[in-house]
Amino acid sequence: MLKYRYHIVIASFVLSVILWLSLNLNQTYEIEKTIPVKININKPFAVSGNIPLNLEVKFRGSGWNLLRLFTSLNLQFNYDINTRKKDRFILLTKDYLESNLGLTDNMVIVSAFPETLFVNIESYEEKYVKLVPRVSIECMEGYQVVGKPVLTPDSLKIGGAVDLLKNISQLNTKSFFFDGVNAEIMRNIPVSDSLSNLLWISQNEVRLMVNIELTAEKEFTGVEIGVSDIPPDKDVLLIPQTIAVHLKGGVNQLAKVDNTKIKAVIDFAKILSDTTGSLSPKFDVPEGCIVIASKPDLIQYVIKKKTQ
Repeated sequence: MLKYRYHIVIASFVLSVILWLSLNLNQTYEIEKTIPVKININKPFAVSGNIPLNLEVKFRGSGWNLLRLFTSLNLQFNYDINTRKKDRFILLTKDYLESNLGLTDNMVIVSAFPETLFVNIESYEEKYVKLVPRVSIECMEGYQVVGKPVLTPDSLKIGGAVDLLKNISQLNTKSFFFDGVNAEIMRNIPVSDSLSNLLWISQNEVRLMVNIELTAEKEFTGVEIGVSDIPPDKDVLLIPQTIAVHLKGGVNQLAKVDNTKIKAVIDFAKILSDTTGSLSPKFDVPEGCIVIASKPDLIQYVIKKKTQ
C-alpha cells in the first residue's frame, strides 16, 4: 500500500513539472547569447577593422522557441568573402543574423552589439613575432624562481592584413597563475586568442619551462666596483675599490655564480650631483638573484683630472 502511494506522489510531481513547463514556456522571454565572429576570406587577402571576437545578441521569443538557442541552432556569425581586390565595407550584424540563423516567426533578434562591423580588405602577409609568457608564480616557502620563464618556441609566425601586422611586435600567452610551487614547471600553455578571428598563428600552444630551486644565500668578496660614463679627461678613485656582496638565490644557481657575474657600478653623473662624499653602487646580478647586503654599504670617491 505504501509503495503504491509513492508511485502516486512521483507521478503527481512529474505531471506538475510538465504542467509548469508547459505554462511557462508558452510565455515570452528575452535572453542574451554570445555569438563568435568569423570572417573567411580567400588569399592573398586578409581582413582588418573593428571586428570583435564575439557579438552580444539579445533574442525574444516563447520559451519553447528560445530552447532552440541551446539545442539545434548553430549560433555563429560566419561571413565568407571571395574577392580580387582591396576593399572596404560595412556589415550590419543584426540584419545578417536574421537572414542566416534560420529563426522562426516566434523568435526575433532584439539587438546585436556591435551593430556594425567596419571591414577592411587588405593584402595578406606573414612574419615572425616574439612570444611573451604571461605567468605569475607563487612558490612555497623556501623555494624560488631561478631565471626567466622559457617558452619553446620563443617566436611564432603569424599572418594577416598588412596594416594589422605592422602594429604587432609580440604575442602573449594566455594568463596563468601557479601557486604553492616547489618543483620545476614544465607544461604546454595556449597562445592568446584575442586576435584569432583576424590572425593566422602557426601554432596554438607552446612549451613553458620555469626553473624552481631551493633558496640559499652566499657571500662574494672582492667584487670590483666600476664607474660608468667617466669623461675622457677625468678619473675617479674609489675607496675601497672592491666590495663584499651577499646574494640570495637558487641553491644550484648560486653554485655557478662567481665575481665576474656580479657588476657593482656607480654612475659618474650621480657622483657630480652628490654632496655627501659617498654613494652606494648599483648591482647587476643574475636573473632571480637578490642583493641582501653589501659591505661596505657606502663607497667614498675622489674625482681627479687625468694626467696627459
